[in-house]
Amino acid sequence: MSQHTNTAAFLPGPGSTLEISSAPLYEPQHGEVVIKNEAVAIQPFDAKVHDANIRGTIKSYPFILGSNVAGTVYAVGEGIEDLEVNDKVVADTAAYVTGDTRMGTWQRYAVTRRRTVAKIGNASFEQAVALSFPLQTAVAALHLYLGMGKPGTGREEERVLVWGAGGAVGTYAVQYAKSVGHTVIVTASPRDVERQKSLGASEVVDYKAPDAVSQLRELGPYKYLFTASGDKNSQQALASLLQPSGGVFASVARSDIGELPENVKLIYDAFSMATQREEFAEFAAWWYDEYLPKAISESLVQPAKYVVRRGGLAALQEASRDVLESKVKEKIVVNPQEG
Repeated sequence: MSQHTNTAAFLPGPGSTLEISSAPLYEPQHGEVVIKNEAVAIQPFDAKVHDANIRGTIKSYPFILGSNVAGTVYAVGEGIEDLEVNDKVVADTAAYVTGDTRMGTWQRYAVTRRRTVAKIGNASFEQAVALSFPLQTAVAALHLYLGMGKPGTGREEERVLVWGAGGAVGTYAVQYAKSVGHTVIVTASPRDVERQKSLGASEVVDYKAPDAVSQLRELGPYKYLFTASGDKNSQQALASLLQPSGGVFASVARSDIGELPENVKLIYDAFSMATQREEFAEFAAWWYDEYLPKAISESLVQPAKYVVRRGGLAALQEASRDVLESKVKEKIVVNPQEG
């Protein structure tokens, strides 16, 4: 691979300005793939790690951020027979789990394990990378952590509540729950009602309405409850809706809501990184080999909204800040090969 060189956006320390410089171009080890990165989507978690090393994710510096990417296969390690050079793929890496900077995707070439790579057919790199992360968050939360089935296995009489359905994760939670076969109730803005119904929602409740919880209670009960906003108010609302019998709900964040009732359990985890964990190997195989390729190439879900930020790796500093400060609603996508 000596005919090519690698460049990366290194993070020297917590909250530091990214430094663009040369980086090694690694040979893949057994079971690994090297991807030529054509599109990375800046996730809220990336921005939070960049700004303040949330959860103490980074153990040593300098570090290369990013854990999701779309691009072409550049090199294949031993033991891999179902991927070839130049295949178009989308992938998640274990950069934040292992601390391996080879796997950081804010560089032109990144290493990942074969088991977390999916082929994308003729789909665009930008669409694949913008869709994969929020879709995995939604599906992992509902399927892995709450126990919802796979598409076509659910019952219409079983109801699902998605609080905060307007964002990317909420949008995909609605579509997945509907594809499973359940009746889906959501909270969203009044101006988003028609879109939510087109996604599969049966009823849309204004999350700001003073009687929102009362309306939702009348539309229940719910077998699966998920807050895609993760804020304190949503968690309090879901805990209330589980009374008096109790139960569980999942959240994309853990808010300071104080003591929950003894009969209520909040499930919170890094849902988007579930496929990196050995105990979820069966889910990972289904996700990357079956569901995600179909979701992307056969349009099983609506495309994600994204904006392309030009400038290559040099654009990541400002893009990360914009994501951290919620200045852009769509996913920001950057092509590391530019510049």
